[in-house]
Amino acid sequence: MPSSPRTEHADPNRGDLMGDEARSTTSSAPLTEAAASPLFLGALTLFAGSIAFSVLGMLLLQVVPDALSYFGPYLGTLISAPTWTYMSLLPVLALLMYGPSLGWKRVAFFAFWGCFVGGASELIGTTKLLAIGDLVLPFGEYEYTAWLGPKFADHVPYFIPASWFAMSIVSFDLARRISDRRWVYIVVAALFMTLWDVSLDPAMNGAGVDNAVGSAMFWSYPQGGFYYGMPISNWIGWFGVSAIIMLGYEYLGGGLHRYHAWAPAVYLLNCLFPLLILAMQGMSIAVFIGGVATAIPFLVIWRTPGASLRFLPANA
Repeated sequence: MPSSPRTEHADPNRGDLMGDEARSTTSSAPLTEAAASPLFLGALTLFAGSIAFSVLGMLLLQVVPDALSYFGPYLGTLISAPTWTYMSLLPVLALLMYGPSLGWKRVAFFAFWGCFVGGASELIGTTKLLAIGDLVLPFGEYEYTAWLGPKFADHVPYFIPASWFAMSIVSFDLARRISDRRWVYIVVAALFMTLWDVSLDPAMNGAGVDNAVGSAMFWSYPQGGFYYGMPISNWIGWFGVSAIIMLGYEYLGGGLHRYHAWAPAVYLLNCLFPLLILAMQGMSIAVFIGGVATAIPFLVIWRTPGASLRFLPANA
């Protein structure tokens, strides 16, 4: 990896615990690369397999519609099982990626903070606890269906808070590669997190369900919105909640001083999954917009001198 102010002369022992010596408010510690464990690689294989199973299953029903007569009685399980596997493994991947290198105390705080802020914001939104007129904060009015399983307070699926933690720390990792200035990478990390939802939301909110066999609606917006039924308030809320999570990671959790070589691949997998669903639903405009949104983090990192954009570690 080319050297840069973010990657050279890094102290590998710095920053393993939350009680580390405070850093400057304008810059952070240089980055070093964290290694991938065999356990992480095994979990990543299962994670990718759950995505492949879902996509290939939908593709089979698209190409051979008559297969529905056989698989129909099992369709609910065939949708739920890989989805729940995917959602369960996502936070496990994040823990395995950053726990060994950052220290389990720090990554435990990151997990708590990401789950707490993400889960609380979802619970506030789905219960309509905060509203300004017809605007429900922080995401707009929405509700989850039964496809993601049991829910906290019968509103927020158990999987959702953990997904906020997992993708937020991966987004934070990518953003840390482009700048040493805290306000820059905190804002950019929140933006990267929000860009994921550009492809995720139309794939999961039922916008294309009528056009694809084997699709399911995981959440919905009763009042509708400009982007495949989603209101603009959703993205504004995503950015705001993501920014709060990133601020906690940096100022309460001690920040991130080691990037993980697999983070670009994990981020890309999470974006490709909904993009492939959109493609099979025939939503070409959403595929294009989501594809552009997915490409932005990688283009920004690629254009940043010295930043690492390997999709696999050097020895993979």
